Amino acid sequence: MSFKSKQLIILLLFAFASVAVYQGFYRDKGATGYEPFTKGYALNDVVMRSTDDSGQVVTLLQSPNMTHYLDNEQTLIKQPTVQLFTEDNSWLLESPEAIYQRNEQLLYFPDQVMVESQQAPEVAIESSRLRVDLVSKEGTTPAEIKLQQASGLMQGVGAHILFNSKQIEILNDVYAEFEAQ
Repeated sequence: MSFKSKQLIILLLFAFASVAVYQGFYRDKGATGYEPFTKGYALNDVVMRSTDDSGQVVTLLQSPNMTHYLDNEQTLIKQPTVQLFTEDNSWLLESPEAIYQRNEQLLYFPDQVMVESQQAPEVAIESSRLRVDLVSKEGTTPAEIKLQQASGLMQGVGAHILFNSKQIEILNDVYAEFEAQ
């Protein structure tokens, strides 16, 4: 056997040893190409009522499909219709999807969301990226917001909504039109 052949065989042995050491110690063993949905549950045709300490319904949620993920405690809600009850009003929230964080009692609407008050004076709000704290009944959004009511309209960027007192503060680039009465 020639010297060059011996060098080639030794080089191939080192290459195989390097690959074997890498595969044995450094390769990410948890990475798989496909991992089935196994940590959570899915529900269809959901009607969920949340109550306060006295038994009064404070939130009513309806959805054709909800999927709860146990690893991050998030629930993905498809086409939710949420009714948020306050002392003297109720609000109807509708969107293509929402994310519920149970540990924070937070409902997040990443896409377009329509919010309507159910008692007078009626108010309709259109926005996106709306976060609603279900305990304090407050909402915030950094996105564009449009507010329509019988006396006129307001729009701007970013808002803080107090559902209990029906107060809506538009934070930036406010534009308003009101009808003379």
